[in-house]
Amino acid sequence: MSSSPLREYPLSRIVPFEENVRLFEFDCSNDPFFFQQGQFISVPGENGKSSYFAVASSPARADRFEILVKNMNPLTEGLFRKQVGDTVALQGPLGKGFPLEPYTGMNLLFVGVGTAIAPLRSTLLAALDRRSDFNRIELYFGTLTPNHIYFGEEMAGWHEKGATVHITVTYPDETWDSHSGFVQEILRQCPDPLHQTVVYLCGMKEMVEDTIGVLKGRMVPESLILQNI
Repeated sequence: MSSSPLREYPLSRIVPFEENVRLFEFDCSNDPFFFQQGQFISVPGENGKSSYFAVASSPARADRFEILVKNMNPLTEGLFRKQVGDTVALQGPLGKGFPLEPYTGMNLLFVGVGTAIAPLRSTLLAALDRRSDFNRIELYFGTLTPNHIYFGEEMAGWHEKGATVHITVTYPDETWDSHSGFVQEILRQCPDPLHQTVVYLCGMKEMVEDTIGVLKGRMVPESLILQNI
């Protein structure tokens, strides 16, 4: 996808989120990593193929960045064997990202599921850094179970800075007392008006297609439904 040179960064932090998902933080203090919210990196594998991971952290810092990784193939298995201090070769940043500047004064709506929250978190953090530039900011996040709520401890802080967070789980347990079901269905039932709203959308193909249908049904122009790929 890109002819940009490989760069090597050491891992400075590894955070287990649940059994098959980890947050990896890279130390870029010796080689600043400048990126736009919503962009991603490429990590080459031994078979000549690469895996792609959205940057999950705020672009306000170039001395570090984070990715959220689900262990699902030989390359991610290799990443999961890494320890703090080990280096990872990668290319990036890649992709068009999620622009904010054209939408000053509008409502921002973030919609995603599972580990696709990574680029949404990056963009949400960038938007909260300039909160007064936007009107309503909302996140709709869908996940499998209450144990799969990534960045859950941060969400109260997002609320305090002016974002409204809606979480829905597909398989609730006895501890869950909020929304359950698919995120696009929760969005369909949401009473908030969606005029003057730009949507940042990320997730699996079927969910994205269904959500686009819901948004169009609620009169959101396709030009204001953004994806980072």
